[in-house]
Amino acid sequence: MGKLLQNILSYGFGAAMLASSASAFADDTFDLLGQYETVEAMGSGWNLGNTLEANSNGTPNETVWGNPQASSALMKLIKNSGFNTIRIPVSYLSKIGSAPDYKIDAAWLSRVKEVVDMALAEDLYVITNIHGDGYHGVTGGWLLCDAQNQTEIKAKFKAVWQQIATTFKDYDEHLIFESMNEVFDGTYEWQNPGVPYPNAGYYQNINDYNQIFVETVRPISLNNAKRWLLIPGWNTDIDLTSEAKGFKIPEDKYVDRSTSGKRLMISVHYYAPWDLCGDDTDEGVTRWGDEAWRQNSSKCTTYGQGANSESTMSGQFDKLKSWFTSQGYPVVVGEYGTVDKTSYDAENSKYTAYWTKTLCENARRVGAVPVLWDNGHLSTAKGFATINRATNTVGRTYIVDAINEAFDQEIEIDTTAAKTKLELITSYIVNLSVDGAKENPIFKCQYSGWDEISKEISNTAKNVDVDLSPASKKDGFTNLGYLVYTNDSLYSVNINKITINGYEFTNPIVKKKLSAAQYNNALPNIWSGNDGEYLSDNGRAILSISANTISLMLKLDGESSSVEEVDAIAANIVPVDGGIAVLGAEGETVEVYSMLGTIVSKTVATDFVTSVKLHDGAYIVKVGNKTYRVIVR
Repeated sequence: MGKLLQNILSYGFGAAMLASSASAFADDTFDLLGQYETVEAMGSGWNLGNTLEANSNGTPNETVWGNPQASSALMKLIKNSGFNTIRIPVSYLSKIGSAPDYKIDAAWLSRVKEVVDMALAEDLYVITNIHGDGYHGVTGGWLLCDAQNQTEIKAKFKAVWQQIATTFKDYDEHLIFESMNEVFDGTYEWQNPGVPYPNAGYYQNINDYNQIFVETVRPISLNNAKRWLLIPGWNTDIDLTSEAKGFKIPEDKYVDRSTSGKRLMISVHYYAPWDLCGDDTDEGVTRWGDEAWRQNSSKCTTYGQGANSESTMSGQFDKLKSWFTSQGYPVVVGEYGTVDKTSYDAENSKYTAYWTKTLCENARRVGAVPVLWDNGHLSTAKGFATINRATNTVGRTYIVDAINEAFDQEIEIDTTAAKTKLELITSYIVNLSVDGAKENPIFKCQYSGWDEISKEISNTAKNVDVDLSPASKKDGFTNLGYLVYTNDSLYSVNINKITINGYEFTNPIVKKKLSAAQYNNALPNIWSGNDGEYLSDNGRAILSISANTISLMLKLDGESSSVEEVDAIAANIVPVDGGIAVLGAEGETVEVYSMLGTIVSKTVATDFVTSVKLHDGAYIVKVGNKTYRVIVR
């Protein structure tokens, strides 16, 4: 009998033995979101910390560490606060029975499932793991990479994941499994100077755990074969979760071959500098960032300016991009956060909010999902909490605001509605007539570089085409104004039709009217410096001015679209046929990154309109020092 068939049969036996009741979230459908789509959908996340991983002398107990039971109301608050993902840490410890079955207590596994279901009911992505079982400091901790009984440990680890993965075997892509949490030998490099670190043998055990995890979960069901699985390295440390230090990404040989790309994620944590982020007893370290160091370095980390610098943080995320996201592996920053030290320094909230926002911006930049650590304690006693679970309200609003601000500045442009074609105006013909002038009036058009085109019009002219096209087809209009004058102002100029780049405005609708001075013009004077939308043709085409430039936007797919839909653009980035256009960025560097972190396009904008050709997908667009999220469909 082949090895694969043996494995499948053994997993099938486990499935029969551990069959759970049907769930409202079991689904025959599974949306195979790719790497960047998944990161996009997961957004920012929050940890249900110190709850299902809480224990008393090795016995898991949901409320023993001072938090109330998880509730549907809490899940709703998390969703409404702007989070799209929740990480649910779970300890099993004494809830695991003896060898050889290592059966999980049914009531405990049922409670885990109940909490997961509550989160899924709010349309949250859910990460669940084996959390505290690998801690040396926890009574009953058994997932110890430095222990001698590795054969037993690995058999137990396999059995536990077999049961968890069976319980959730039919859940869709919103559920993600994380193999373990912060597993290492409990020592740090500084404790044993000169000794190779991490210990290679112990690291190999961690790699083995991850390989067992993947090979156990995948064959249990078709959905598990497609599911994203989250893989940590040594203590989830960024620098130590690298091939150079011994980390190995598991072989994913049982993944569903109908999937495209990889289906493994990498798990890391970020609490740097620790004396700011986690040491609640250090009253002096309350601020972070380059500006904080310049103003008062005595309130910043004792590890030095380098540890405090924003470039250090961005450098750590650059490693994640280089090692993982650019190679097709999404990254989940499964824990990050700062304790509350506002009782020591009223300015602490300002600087921890800035730290939080900067971290989230870096995560978005490299294609990672940041998941805030919250342990439920709203105080300086290890006060990582942001949510007040006793009242189901937001406690540290400045942290939530910082996260949302980091995500809000990335503006999604959904082009599923009618696409538009944005053009500089290179041809501009006005059909007009003049009534009542005693002399032949002059019609002037002001355009690129303040040059003018002047046209003399007979005072008896009717339906005359006046070609006001700019001399430079490359530049188009950067300024536009009308000036009609004569020695006698008692006349009217009638604009009958306007043809722009071959498109006829035969039924012009003035959307924003400017003063036409003393002249009775059917079309108002349009002068540079007055931004806005001026003319539309039943919503199918718009003549608009932005940053002293006039441009034409044409609807490409019929009459049904409204002006509002066309104008639903943000940050001067607009969807156009074949990609996007960035408006008003002259002199700025425009960079476009895929959600894998690889650069797609880089240019310096020399004109008002900078076009970038893009295929359908999600991108990060940097315009100068501003960052936006763009989806092209």
